[in-house]
Amino acid sequence: MKSAASFGRPLLGAALILAVSGAIAWASPEYISEELKRRLIAAMLGAVVVMYANAIPKTLTALAQLRCSPEREQAARRFAGWSLVLGGVGYMLAALLAPLGVMHLVGGGLLALSLVVATLRCLGVGARAARG
Repeated sequence: MKSAASFGRPLLGAALILAVSGAIAWASPEYISEELKRRLIAAMLGAVVVMYANAIPKTLTALAQLRCSPEREQAARRFAGWSLVLGGVGYMLAALLAPLGVMHLVGGGLLALSLVVATLRCLGVGARAARG
């Protein structure tokens, strides 16, 4: 059972996302352009990916549930975390710097590539554990 404190950080994160989104919506179009609004929202989505990817290596699995050695499991989690952090940063940079018409395509491609790399690494760890 999770404690009430474990729900505090996700709720704070959600409140922050809503506050930033509300501020951007309020400021548009009088204070910021529609293009900047779209870019900031997309960059915020990339920041959310970075935040969640950063938490991947910090989650622990009970030793009895592991299918491979704890060292391999943690190494795979660290690799996946780093890969997805870099994908999220790539998404943020694409949102801020790429041409508006292709920013989601470029950012999504970078994020998808990082997800595929992380998945292949994790599947490789699982396959090695099954072999012995």
